[in-house]
Amino acid sequence: ASDDPTLRTSRLVLRPLAYADVPALSEAIDSSRAYLAAWLPWERDIRTPDDLRVFVDRTLRMNADGEAHRALFESDGRLAGHASIESANAAQASAELGYWVRADRAGRGYATEAVRALLEWGFRHLGLHRVTAFADVANVASRRVLEKAGFREEGVVRHRARHRDGWRDHV
Repeated sequence: ASDDPTLRTSRLVLRPLAYADVPALSEAIDSSRAYLAAWLPWERDIRTPDDLRVFVDRTLRMNADGEAHRALFESDGRLAGHASIESANAAQASAELGYWVRADRAGRGYATEAVRALLEWGFRHLGLHRVTAFADVANVASRRVLEKAGFREEGVVRHRARHRDGWRDHV
């Protein structure tokens, strides 16, 4: 949030995005576009460096407003993905978790590692009581990340997200 801390795990550095990260963010999204498009409806709206600068600007504003948007960097500085605690509601001490990992880094446990670190920070420093996360019913890998991070499935939200192929259900 306001102090925008950098979080470290055994393999990742989680820090707020900066405008200097736009080329790395562009490369990560572009190299993973088909993979991400299956699960993330927003990827179709990010096509140009200007779109990415707007995305970075928005994440910085949301961080200042008490949310936690962090880029995931490997030890060599390569951008591996993004994770966030967003839609924060201070009065209800609740928020929503989001994350993605680039296609060539999927399956390495990065999402689980980042999610655990971000949740620990969110509960401790944002005073959260409840964090909700959603995954497409067909996204087995994402559902497994949530399970490993301690989430419990509560039900199916019908037609929660609009994708290229129509409305998708989420758990």
